[in-house]
Amino acid sequence: MNLVDGLAPIVPVARQVDVAREIASVIARLPSTMGNNMFLRQSIIRRGTATPDHVIDGLAAWVTVLFDLANLQQDRDRAMGCEARIPKKALDRLARALSKSRNGCIIAVPHIGSLELFAAHLRDRGFNVGFVYSIGRQPTPTERWIYAGRSATAATPIAFARRNTGAEISRVLQNNGVVFMVVDVYPSAKYAGITVKTHDSDFRYPPGPARYARTGTLVLPGFASRRDAAGFSMNILAPIEYRTWMPAQAAASELTQEIATHVDGFSAEQPAAYWLWHPIPNDPYLAIAQRQRPDLLTAMAPEDDEAVARAVEAAHAKWAASDIADAIRWTEAPPLASSALAEGVSAD
Repeated sequence: MNLVDGLAPIVPVARQVDVAREIASVIARLPSTMGNNMFLRQSIIRRGTATPDHVIDGLAAWVTVLFDLANLQQDRDRAMGCEARIPKKALDRLARALSKSRNGCIIAVPHIGSLELFAAHLRDRGFNVGFVYSIGRQPTPTERWIYAGRSATAATPIAFARRNTGAEISRVLQNNGVVFMVVDVYPSAKYAGITVKTHDSDFRYPPGPARYARTGTLVLPGFASRRDAAGFSMNILAPIEYRTWMPAQAAASELTQEIATHVDGFSAEQPAAYWLWHPIPNDPYLAIAQRQRPDLLTAMAPEDDEAVARAVEAAHAKWAASDIADAIRWTEAPPLASSALAEGVSAD
């Protein structure tokens, strides 16, 4: 966090993706909890065995998200200056959904791509946006820093698992708003959530989208690509039908499974953009490895998080000691070739 926070103001936004990969390479050089978790998740998403480059890709996607958070809180205009592609039909789809919905809309997203920028760009396009996020009851300095970046989206932050969480979500929805919910894992050790089939196994998804769908809120899958030198893409798909004629539990299960199917397909399309590495209650990726892929567990080296922290600190000192010529070199370096950001990100 400190490393990215210091580099963000001097590294051009288009070049930050390269620096993110350098930082990810430092992290991946030695075995760590972060690297091993990313190895498991990239392997399962890719339905194979992740290579070191795959692990670096995922870690670089996370570091790029940290750059987005730093950019937003330090200079929002600069952060929002990167190209953000979203099909007009996706914006029209969301506007129509809001006009028809009795209680706002939920955009169900996975831990993929530039989610904070996604929310911020919708906010700047005139939508009333809120987002649900996880934070400790006594936030660490890192959590406070991430919160500051998320707050700079200008969307309404709603802390998960608080007494007022439901009321805060309802307040945004009742004002014809849009609430982002990250749905591909359920960050609760206390509640069961809704079981879905994805990545050929059982995952727990949060019950929130289905619960609000029952009250008339429309739920739309949404996706963001990973940011590259040119920018990033966003898309919003059609609302998922909530089957009101079914028993509530069955209707919730059907809607949540349909969300999971969309997420599974997009994860397979954009595995390098998946950045969630941190621990998950009842981690479904670990469960898959234990039951079906023990080879992944034996492939992981013993973790030494302290050694990785020292390596990152050494890199921090090296980059911080770079003279102004390095900043000029980053600024004047020729632009990177744009990656193929899919038109519209995902099929309708």
